[in-house]
Amino acid sequence: MESPSDHRTFIWSIDGADKIVYVNDDWLAFAQENSAPQLSAALVLNQPLWRFIQGQETIYLYRQILSKVRAGKTPVEFPFRCDSPDCRRYMEMKLSILSGNAVQFLARILRQQYRQPLELLGASQDRSGEYLTICSWCKKIFITGRRWREIEEAIGILDLFGNHSMPKVTHTICDSCYDLVKHELDRESDTRIDRN
Repeated sequence: MESPSDHRTFIWSIDGADKIVYVNDDWLAFAQENSAPQLSAALVLNQPLWRFIQGQETIYLYRQILSKVRAGKTPVEFPFRCDSPDCRRYMEMKLSILSGNAVQFLARILRQQYRQPLELLGASQDRSGEYLTICSWCKKIFITGRRWREIEEAIGILDLFGNHSMPKVTHTICDSCYDLVKHELDRESDTRIDRN
């Protein structure tokens, strides 16, 4: 079900050493609304960005994005998903260079859809020893032999609401999302060359 638009803008900035130096009030409110009630400015500021990004592949891609932004000195934009247990959010992020190699992140919601809450994405303490791999970008789940599937479809295929505990979730980035972001980065590079 399509939900009302959320017109807030979520802004955070990192310095040249990748430490978080600014988060706006909307960013804090959004984090607290979405399974991170412990996050406050005091816990986030002056911490490395990498403390809050999960999955080696996702960290690697963010490092590439930051490198492109800092080298090219022009903004980079790309779509991503930010889901909570009860809402699927299609979002857009823009990274811009600031002085001293600092970078500003600006995110906004393009559209969102409410759904029945999914325990898999919740902060449940009772988790099995099994792991599922989720794409940090599109929130699809990897199923061996069936590739990447939307969360609701994966829950049905794997019978995750059967008589066992929810599995733990580990993060990565799927090939489609990696290719999409790489394409955007390459397009930005081509645009800069055309301007010169």
